[in-house]
Amino acid sequence: MVALRAWYDPDNDDEPIIVGTTADVDTFLDRLQADRAAMQVPPLMQLSRRDAEGWAVLHIGVNTDRGVLAHTDATGSFVTTNGTATDQPLTYDYMGHVREVPGNAEVPLDDVRRAVHEFVITNGARPTSVEWQPDEV
Repeated sequence: MVALRAWYDPDNDDEPIIVGTTADVDTFLDRLQADRAAMQVPPLMQLSRRDAEGWAVLHIGVNTDRGVLAHTDATGSFVTTNGTATDQPLTYDYMGHVREVPGNAEVPLDDVRRAVHEFVITNGARPTSVEWQPDEV
């Protein structure tokens, strides 16, 4: 595993927080869940890897018992899908900025957690434990 950089706190966006283990991921996801209760719009964080071997970014959103993932690397941008059809986008908050995702992007929170663990363990590879669709929003 490599150390990944996490961006989340809009009040302290100067330096990323280093995430190196799945336990670190769990701490962040627990924080997102706790913060969600006080927010009008679900929170979104960014976890990224950039090194000589390449780069990858995973946005992680938490909305009560569901969440969303968006993965970007040199092969393209993808967002999770739950397989339903909908035209209404969902809104998440990334460090004080609105980010829309497809209405069918939310998946169970347990699936989000498992996929983020996979992202950390595989050094930024797009997780295979969830279904993906091209990110076109």
